[in-house]
Amino acid sequence: MARHKKMEGVEDEDPKLDISSLIDVCFLLLIYFIVATTLVQERKLDMNMPGSAPSEGAVQMEPAMIRIVKDGTIYWGVGDGSLKIDDNMNNHELSNLVQQLETKKQEAAAVGTKPVVQLWVEGEVPHQRVVDVINALTHAGITTVALTDLSNQ
Repeated sequence: MARHKKMEGVEDEDPKLDISSLIDVCFLLLIYFIVATTLVQERKLDMNMPGSAPSEGAVQMEPAMIRIVKDGTIYWGVGDGSLKIDDNMNNHELSNLVQQLETKKQEAAAVGTKPVVQLWVEGEVPHQRVVDVINALTHAGITTVALTDLSNQ
């Protein structure tokens, strides 16, 4: 009978792992996802700043004032005659505001001018609330918007 000899293998230094193929696969996956990804286009907001001097024959119309306070409440107008439009931060549609803006647009069209809206945003207002108001302006088709801070109103 043959004796079984224990064969001791020659021990290499530390075993090495060739990762070049892993790097190649990572780059191929990266290129695949870059090519296959579709970019989401943001809606273009066509807003123009109001001109500094109106034309001579144009009828002057009072600009609409939209005020957003710190807690996200939206008011139409300033002072004692302001109307609370919305105070629900989860309401992104702002249908009451769109309705007010469309009425303002119709009034401006009746006198032959473009409606002008002044947007007054207080300090710590969440950005999403401002974007909601700008989306409502876009939905109503109003493109002449001025940003203001009326500290004396």
